[in-house]
Amino acid sequence: MDFAYDSSLASDELRLLHPVAIDRNSLRFTTRRVRRASNPRYTAVSYTWGNEDASEIIYLDHRRFRVRPNLWSCLYYMASAARTAAWDYLWVDAICINQTNDAERNSQVRLMDQTYRDAICVSVWLGLVPLPEYIRSSLPTGTPTRTVETDGFDWQDSIVDLSNRPYWSRVWVIQEFLLGQN
Repeated sequence: MDFAYDSSLASDELRLLHPVAIDRNSLRFTTRRVRRASNPRYTAVSYTWGNEDASEIIYLDHRRFRVRPNLWSCLYYMASAARTAAWDYLWVDAICINQTNDAERNSQVRLMDQTYRDAICVSVWLGLVPLPEYIRSSLPTGTPTRTVETDGFDWQDSIVDLSNRPYWSRVWVIQEFLLGQN
């Protein structure tokens, strides 16, 4: 059964995600509506939606919800870090705002500056970056027991690749990046 949003969020509310089960085949979250004034401990995720269709499945409150591949990867890594993170919840616009409800979407978009400002941190997801073969071949296999040598590594190409990620072409980046506390 597919996930269905309950009633629209009020202007003083947020919808948040809490990771409950993570593996390569399944990402499961619970959703929670909270009052903004309750100061929930969440990280706001800044990322690009991408051009792909919403073809990946996650589970919200035991129900299927489709997301785009870039967001699935982001959620996988964010949820994997949840046990040791300083936050309890995630806020992700594509999920935490009902994108099919114009009234909720318009109301919540007007509050996005507050949403990012109130987050205990803003996590930026630049997307998965394939490792060049020369790096991959130098990585130890098995349990890491030593530091990987980086002498001779062309950092300049990596910095150029990083700065050319689609994330940096988004206008929203300035707000999301600058309003976050951490």
